[in-house]
This record gives sequence, C-alpha cells and structure tokens, in this order.
Amino acid sequence: MSEKKSIKEQADDIRRDLDELIGNDSSKEISDVIETDPPLPAKRPESLMSFSQLKESSTKKAKKTISALMKFYLDEDIIERDEYIQAKKKMDEMTMSSLVYQLQAGERALTTLLEAIEDGDVAPRMFEVLATLQKSMLDIIKSQTMYLMATEESAKRIARDIEIYRKRDDIREIEVSGGDSSSGNTQRGTKDLMRMIRAGIDDTENDIEDIEITE
Repeated sequence: MSEKKSIKEQADDIRRDLDELIGNDSSKEISDVIETDPPLPAKRPESLMSFSQLKESSTKKAKKTISALMKFYLDEDIIERDEYIQAKKKMDEMTMSSLVYQLQAGERALTTLLEAIEDGDVAPRMFEVLATLQKSMLDIIKSQTMYLMATEESAKRIARDIEIYRKRDDIREIEVSGGDSSSGNTQRGTKDLMRMIRAGIDDTENDIEDIEITE
C-alpha cells in the first residue's frame, strides 16, 4: 500500500499535469516567441490637418489668387469702389476655393488609397477605384486651369471697358467745356467749333477780296 500523498504533493502533481496539457515550456525564451511571430505593419502617422483646416487653407489660397489677378489688371480704387467688381470678386473666390478644396481632398484620398494598396490590399476593386480617382483628379485640374483662364479674360475685358468709358467721358467733357477760356470764346461741342473755324476761313477770304478791290 502506497503512502498517502500530502496536500502539497497533490497540488504539485495537478499543477504539473496542467502544465503538460497547456504546453507551458519554461525553458523557452520570450525573445524566441517574438522572433517567430510575423511582423506587424507599422502604424502610419496621423494627418495633422483636419478637413476644416483644409477648407480654410483652400479659401486663403483662392482669395490670394483672385486678388492678385484682379490687381494685375485693375486699379485698386476701382476694385474697392465698384459694386459689380466686388460681387464678381467674391463669386470668383468661392468658385476657386471649391476647386482648390476638391483638388486637395482628392490628393489626400489618392494618397490613402495608394497606402492601402501598398500595405497589401490588392483587390481588383481597389485598382478600379484608383483609376477612377486619378481621372477625377485630372478633370479637377483641367477645370481649375480653365476657370482661372476665364477669370483672367474677364478681368481683361473689364479693364478694356473701363478704359473705353474713360475716353468717352473725356471726349464728352471736351465737348461740353472745350475751347480757350482766356480769349473769351467758349465753344459748345464740336459742331460749334467747326462752325467757328469755317467762319474764320470765310472772314479771311473776305479780307483778301477787300484788299484786291482796294488795289
């Protein structure tokens, strides 16, 4: 008859049986376990700029671009005083801000998609979305370029119209208050001026005829 084991010995036997079932090998180093595990992908740094900040940045770029374009073709006093130019300037800034924002947001989405593909997500759908996004980016760039050219042509046309109106006002001013005020003769319009020139020519011819008759 075997000796009765103590409670401590029985507990040690149970612990030993559990270790064998679990497979806990104390001789195995922790470093060995880590080396055999597949490496986890590195966490990409988070974007520092939120979408609200991206929108604000787009608005600043658009205002700077439109303001510089108008100041290149128009005088600052005209831009500040004319209501139509002020309203057009705001509309151009809003449209350009939307185009710049869409371009920057598209670049951000394109970068995220490329990073996902690089990390191993190589499903055919991912490449299809990538091609569609790249085409959309090209369309946005084309629209931005065309709108900037249209805005430039509009500013040129406004500058030409302002110059024509200024010349027309100068001509009207000359017609209304033209002539030499020091001589006491004030001509009212080009018709009066031509009439006086014609009268002067007639007086000269009459003087010549009087001289011939006298001789």
